[in-house]
Amino acid sequence: MKVLLADDHSIVRTALKYILSELSDELDVVEARNVADIQTALAVHAGGFDLVMMDLRMPGMDGSMQAIAQIVEAVKDTPVCVFTVSEDPDEMRAVLAAGVRAYIPKTTDDGLIATILKLVLSGGSYVPPVLGGAAVTLGNEAATLPRETPDRAAKALFPDLTRRQREVLVLLAEGLSNQEIGDRLDLNLSTVKSHVTAILRTLNVENRTQAVLKYQRAIGV
Repeated sequence: MKVLLADDHSIVRTALKYILSELSDELDVVEARNVADIQTALAVHAGGFDLVMMDLRMPGMDGSMQAIAQIVEAVKDTPVCVFTVSEDPDEMRAVLAAGVRAYIPKTTDDGLIATILKLVLSGGSYVPPVLGGAAVTLGNEAATLPRETPDRAAKALFPDLTRRQREVLVLLAEGLSNQEIGDRLDLNLSTVKSHVTAILRTLNVENRTQAVLKYQRAIGV
């Protein structure tokens, strides 16, 4: 899998390469630090990329929707994901309207990032929960999941989970960190971690990414 990874901070690129390594045993990452590097990479690598992952705030970019639209157009059918610090809903809408397939805030849990990228690579799109819930699009069919709907689905599909564990699982699928889940449910961090451990054991999975994938497959996302 060949990925164009654009961010002006080396520590972010290193972290994302680690996450990307979970997606393919044959990973080829071309790094870019600014828009000029992106343009050079697109010109040099004529065979194209399987995925483009980029920040909004880079030299030559500065959140410009025109620049984003130009990159989306240049890579044609290659999915473009934005990974950025901004969580402004209006900016999210503008970026997605420009043809970006996933808007991933940098506060997103690292385990869910891999899940989102798998969805994108399989032809789907990811919309942050702030724009209307855990909205995931596969092909041309969209599913926006209000909070009570996934909870009822989790109860029916995973009856061995307690009510609180189901609530935690739904929030894991929305991309919340343990701390954010604790804040949402008024639980301390150690209690959330205990619930996550119990969820992994009950679902017979090794990590939270696998738990989210199992949940999403079960509800048909």
